[in-house]
Amino acid sequence: MELTEIDNDDIEAFLVESNESLSQIERDIIELEKASVNRAALDRIYRSLHTLKGNCGFLPFPKLESLAHAGESLISCLRDSAKPSLENNSDRNVAVTPQIITALLQTVDSIRQLLSQIQTTKQEGDADYSTLICALTKLQENQQVIAVLSSSPTQPSEVEESAITGSESAYIRVNVSLLDQLMNLVGELVLTRNQVIDLSQRYKDSNLRATCQRLNLITSQLQEEVMKTRLQPISTIWQKFPRVIRDLAIAYGKQVTVEIQGADTEVDKSIIEAIKDPLTHLVRNCIDHGIESPTHRHTAGKSTTGNIYLKACYENSKVNIEISDDGRGLSPAELKMRAQQLGLVTPTQVEIMSDAAAINLIFLPGFSTAAQVTNLSGRGMGMDIVKSNIEKINGTIEIESQPGQGTKFQLKIPLTLTIIPALIVKSHGDRYAIPQASLQELVRLEPEQAHQQIETFYDVPVYPLRGNLIPLVNLNQVLHPSNPPHSALSTQHSALVLVVIQADNYQFGLIVDAVEDIQDIVVKPLGKQLQALSVFMGATIMGDGRVALIIDAVNLAKQAGLYEKHQLLSSHSDAHIPTEPEERQLILLFQGPQGAHMGIPVAIAFRLEEIPATAIEKVGNQDVVQTAGRILPVIDLQRIFPSQQPNPNKETETLQLVIVSPKVGLSVGLVVERILDIVEEPLTIKGMPSRPGVLFCAVIQGQITEILDIEAVINMVNPYLLQVSDRG
Repeated sequence: MELTEIDNDDIEAFLVESNESLSQIERDIIELEKASVNRAALDRIYRSLHTLKGNCGFLPFPKLESLAHAGESLISCLRDSAKPSLENNSDRNVAVTPQIITALLQTVDSIRQLLSQIQTTKQEGDADYSTLICALTKLQENQQVIAVLSSSPTQPSEVEESAITGSESAYIRVNVSLLDQLMNLVGELVLTRNQVIDLSQRYKDSNLRATCQRLNLITSQLQEEVMKTRLQPISTIWQKFPRVIRDLAIAYGKQVTVEIQGADTEVDKSIIEAIKDPLTHLVRNCIDHGIESPTHRHTAGKSTTGNIYLKACYENSKVNIEISDDGRGLSPAELKMRAQQLGLVTPTQVEIMSDAAAINLIFLPGFSTAAQVTNLSGRGMGMDIVKSNIEKINGTIEIESQPGQGTKFQLKIPLTLTIIPALIVKSHGDRYAIPQASLQELVRLEPEQAHQQIETFYDVPVYPLRGNLIPLVNLNQVLHPSNPPHSALSTQHSALVLVVIQADNYQFGLIVDAVEDIQDIVVKPLGKQLQALSVFMGATIMGDGRVALIIDAVNLAKQAGLYEKHQLLSSHSDAHIPTEPEERQLILLFQGPQGAHMGIPVAIAFRLEEIPATAIEKVGNQDVVQTAGRILPVIDLQRIFPSQQPNPNKETETLQLVIVSPKVGLSVGLVVERILDIVEEPLTIKGMPSRPGVLFCAVIQGQITEILDIEAVINMVNPYLLQVSDRG
């Protein structure tokens, strides 16, 4: 059969299946090195090579077929040697030597090279693999001799084929470009949804509002499901690390093991692509600079084998990734000296620099501890590039290190970049979006508070937020430098709105004119003319059709010179400035309509109950329920916030009820989606209310939380209940 007769789709399907099998083969070979008697790994490798060989014969690709056959024969020999004897049913030891492991890994690399050549040219190329095939054959012959000399009669060899289960038919292959196009269309639908909802709020038509509520619900569900199709487990990156770590450890003459947790943690495909190289560089750093040689580890009283730990988990709507080692750790004194030798810091800066700041020196452009560039270190990606790439996807990276004990790199990255929740703010008549991942808190200061509590240190306006000095930046001034400096702080006659933002390892307060609401926004890339504006990470289209720029918090902080200001303020440890006493309150957190985080003070929460939906009755226009020997008015929060569509299956559900008593003699049951937690938080500083029925907003447990105004909620549904209570 000529290659020209083979359909390109057949070749593409062959390449996809072969590359997937190759990744699994590579992982199983690494497992063999850990434990020679691993029958499951041997069986998987054998089946995969057997299938690859058969497919090559059909296409045909004779070089690839010969290489796969040589590897299959060696694995078959190992499988036969590992089979239990007739006299003893336990597995026998198999001589899987380092030479066999190395040859098998070279086979994987050669097969991968051939597949790449076929993908590019549809041909196998001119590369000669006869030397590798001869080496595999020789290893097979040696293994057969060992088996004959040391084994007793074995059971007949059988090819253990895996059965195709019915569940496999539930999956199909879809081109990534099709998913990208589908995601773009969903993004456009979200924008259109926002515009339609904006129109529905202008026109008081109940039919239009109901239709918009349904559109909102369906769009949100569609958005969530489509985003799931782009999620990939982080194991797609980590599955390559055992091989990388093995090769580097051999090259450096070290002994290293790797432990992986949370490999099934899923992240958007675009995030996976963005963090692949930075994570690989961090792993290389752990082996190159972290793990000591066996001799040094023995001298230090450690095990001669070093350990690298990879961990991933979800944390506050982000993915937390940790890469750590138990090596030598970082020495702040050595880092300071090296940075000074490279001319990156001055002696004066070194004298006042803390240990934490010294560790962060490794992020400076041009910083390196390598004495000379080799083929294993100094490969073009320094820690400054790692940090920059992480920040480009709105992520952060932090370092914890103890000399002699090890180093941990902690990354926090968003789940997706395409559609994100963001806070919409106003400044100088324009609207801007701040990703929720950067937000810490919303603060509203009345004119008198601003005058009393905001002071200036080193020409920097600062605000004491629970005992910590945070520098303030006027967004209007950053974007319009021609305006008078600190104009928002002088002769202030209206309330001052601060958005507290986390940038790198410190906070700052961004002064804006007004705060609007949290919205799901579609991130659009900036045009070439605007890409030089580093303070913006993209743009989005609002409900009224106007464009809002998305603020890059880290670059905004850099442009405002906050790093230097933060250093000065950190050294001002003796500052005596007025601070507010912390009045901590217990807050009941619950999930409201469409997953919104909401809360009420526990002081007005009477108790929590679960009731069947069928227990709710209607008296006049008021829903009620019989509980604890009395008739209790019930308010479903789905009715309060008109952007939501009531759940059509409510009659079959068990409802969660929060019974509140905002006034003496008045108790009402609130129907919520789910009770989350009870936390103790200071609520003396209140952010802007987001919509009717909300008292104010605050950031609790990393989430913007709407604290409900219970009396306003009751008044919106049935003001008569408040009137009766006042009479009593």
